[in-house]
Amino acid sequence: MLRGTIVATALCAALMVAPQARAAGDGEGGVAAAESLFQEGRKLVEAKRYADACPKFAASQKLAPAIGTLLNLADCYEKNNQLASAWARFHEAIALAQRLGRTNREQTARDRAEKLEPRLIRLSILSHSSATEVTLDGNPIDPAVLGTPIPVDVGKHTIEASAKGKKPFSTTIEVSEKAKNPSVDIPALEDEPKALEEPKNQNTRREPLADEHGGWSAQKTIGVVAAGVGLVGLGVGGYFGLKTSNTWKEAQTHCDGLVCEQEGVDLASQAKSSGNISTIGVIAGGALLVGGAVLFFTAPSERSESKTGASGGTARVGVGPGSIIVRGTF
Repeated sequence: MLRGTIVATALCAALMVAPQARAAGDGEGGVAAAESLFQEGRKLVEAKRYADACPKFAASQKLAPAIGTLLNLADCYEKNNQLASAWARFHEAIALAQRLGRTNREQTARDRAEKLEPRLIRLSILSHSSATEVTLDGNPIDPAVLGTPIPVDVGKHTIEASAKGKKPFSTTIEVSEKAKNPSVDIPALEDEPKALEEPKNQNTRREPLADEHGGWSAQKTIGVVAAGVGLVGLGVGGYFGLKTSNTWKEAQTHCDGLVCEQEGVDLASQAKSSGNISTIGVIAGGALLVGGAVLFFTAPSERSESKTGASGGTARVGVGPGSIIVRGTF
């Protein structure tokens, strides 16, 4: 009973005194901020607002570590029912007091940690593979710790597991004071689906299309050819037209009015045949020339043709009765 009274008195003295033994090298601004946070935390504890006070002590300890701050933080965690966090901070205070030779603070922290020991809730995390990386609330867990009960605070905790080439695993567990020995068994992780791989030896080089070399589309080529044939047709028609005219003039020299000699009749027949050939040549040549021009000037550009897949189309140019026929898709 006497020892308990002494410990309680020592702890109260430690908690009420402003933090001491600040880390050397901290700037005055950091020390001042740490002191301000510490005082705010003390006021919140007195108002029993532990959830707000604990972060103040934690921030103060981060700026300027001190045994007094650690003891206040551990005490705050305990009052806020964060027993595992309180137990861990008391042990940190033990280690710091040992380094500084503060035996009275060391004993105070040790007694408080021992009193918390029976009240701790310990979580066991089991894994079936040593290659699996496990985290508890985002903090990595050493593989050697897996299977060993870990003190945790009351509340929700997230356990995640991952490994190369495996699907990640995640689960959340609600820890309460009723379950003293909760556990999570991480199942064997499933394989990730393999991505489709292209054959290494496959030749992916695409040979350019014939109409890509000169920048000419198939429709333009057909148009030029049709126009060329049309020009030839016009030339043939012109030749036979001239021949028809000369032959007809010669036939007239063998005729007297409506009466013609046999030679005149033959020449007139030849003139008629030449005239028919000339007419066909001129009509066909003109049609092909016009059709070729239409195909050439209406051909899509090479870029638009490649986008629409039109390069695989066909075209036809022909002569119908009294009309030009142009067919095809490009």
